[in-house]
Amino acid sequence: MLSIFFTILMLLAVNFGNGIIIRNLLKIESPSFVLVSFLGIIGITLLETIVAFFFPLSSLLEILFIIIGLVGMGWFLIHEKLSQFNFKFDFWFYFFLLIVIFSASFSPYLFDHYGYYVPTISYLNEVGFVKGISNLDLLLGQTSFWHIYQAGFSHFIDPFLKINSYLLVLFLIYIYERKPYFLLIFIPIFLLFVQQPSPDLPILIITLIVINELINKRGNSIILYLSLFVVCIKPIVFWLPLFVILNNFRQKEFNFKVIIPVSIFGILLIMKNLWLFGFPVFPVSFFDFNLPWKPRPEMLTYSSQIGMMKSYDMKYAYQQVIEFNFIDRIYHWFTIGYKSILNIAVLISLGIISFFAFTKKDRFYYLLLICLLIKTVLIISFSAQYRFFIDVYLIALFLLIKNFSEQKAIFTGVFLSIFIAVVFTFPGFVQQFDMGKRMSDFKWSQSYKPNELKSISINQEFKIGNFSFNASKNPNDKVYFPALSIYDLKLYDYYGIFPQYFEKDFKNGIFQRKLTAEEKMQLKNIISETEKYKTKLP
Repeated sequence: MLSIFFTILMLLAVNFGNGIIIRNLLKIESPSFVLVSFLGIIGITLLETIVAFFFPLSSLLEILFIIIGLVGMGWFLIHEKLSQFNFKFDFWFYFFLLIVIFSASFSPYLFDHYGYYVPTISYLNEVGFVKGISNLDLLLGQTSFWHIYQAGFSHFIDPFLKINSYLLVLFLIYIYERKPYFLLIFIPIFLLFVQQPSPDLPILIITLIVINELINKRGNSIILYLSLFVVCIKPIVFWLPLFVILNNFRQKEFNFKVIIPVSIFGILLIMKNLWLFGFPVFPVSFFDFNLPWKPRPEMLTYSSQIGMMKSYDMKYAYQQVIEFNFIDRIYHWFTIGYKSILNIAVLISLGIISFFAFTKKDRFYYLLLICLLIKTVLIISFSAQYRFFIDVYLIALFLLIKNFSEQKAIFTGVFLSIFIAVVFTFPGFVQQFDMGKRMSDFKWSQSYKPNELKSISINQEFKIGNFSFNASKNPNDKVYFPALSIYDLKLYDYYGIFPQYFEKDFKNGIFQRKLTAEEKMQLKNIISETEKYKTKLP
């Protein structure tokens, strides 16, 4: 916990200091410590994204941002005062702070941490952006802006990848700064994300902050930047900047200068996607520029099929799904087991938002409803997975509890936070329901260092064609670039294709080509040998 506390303190200073410099350069007036800190996060991420096209996100870059941040913080303390920010911390602030740090000290339990987050951060640290890296692993074609930001601070400040704990503390400071105490009820929900750098947490926290600022008529340019930033983290939140811009129209505050930040964020996101994935928007293959490093059609078809099956929690084969008629699709979406409750919750959430729109008769709520309906229709047409609607759930909950008193909010937040902390400490209770399989029991070593789930296994290097790679049986080992797990190897074996370098190494990019008969046998032997690996967990 001590190391996490150090991470939080350093990021509070570095991000705020960078934000102060950006605030002064852009001549933005903001009386909010949190919004200025987010300005620093956004500025750092945009610069890291540009750097990653040419260089790895190395320790030298982290040192540079630390120095700039501390200089900005020093300038602020000399010329201004922290007392200008309107927050006073009480006992419950420190209680929630302790709960956040305690919860973050447990080992990551989301599968994506090992299969996507760590490999993404590792390759960014090691080599920077690789042209066509989605041809190695389609998931790496996502490379969220949140993981780009995370990679830049994973050498010294945050080697255990607990940056989400800092983000939740920043959200806690926002609550005490702006005093919407009802938001404390979201703290226990967000404790589920602080063990790993999940990009879901920033989009949820930023969405709540943006909606709260707008509903209290405190819109400014930073709010637009935040809404654009979340789209770069996860494009499924495209509705948020649309809502911000439409709301500015409603208030007759629209300025054509908005085109500048929209263009900057948009161009950088599209360039990143084209370079890594070969198409402008991950993971869809619209607007085909026929780039030589785009993934082969077989892999895109496979991704689309998996997305369709995940809409039904993988309970039906793809062939069954495409044979569903419209009524069948609706029926099976609502009857796939306990996760169908979350699908039903999408309709309930939209119903709640509709209720507020038609009872308040305020264009703010009408616009909010319209933007969320647009998002819902588009997402359902691609892959109706409940996890793509978490922001919809939270907006509905936000509207339901926004008039809670401070006392009720604190009581509810404290009670639920203690419950979540107990679950993390004694995970056996939820594991008997086939949940949280990777959760680990509390260890006293967590008081100074987070618990980590590391595997000890053989990780051998192989070569097919001109492509050398590390093969592992366990996704925990997919950290050394380039790495392929047994799942990846079997997928390439099934489709008869394999990654190759355009020239002798990754610097000129990666593409996929058909395997020769000899290479197919070679791949099958590698799969057989990899399956023999014995993985042990300490």
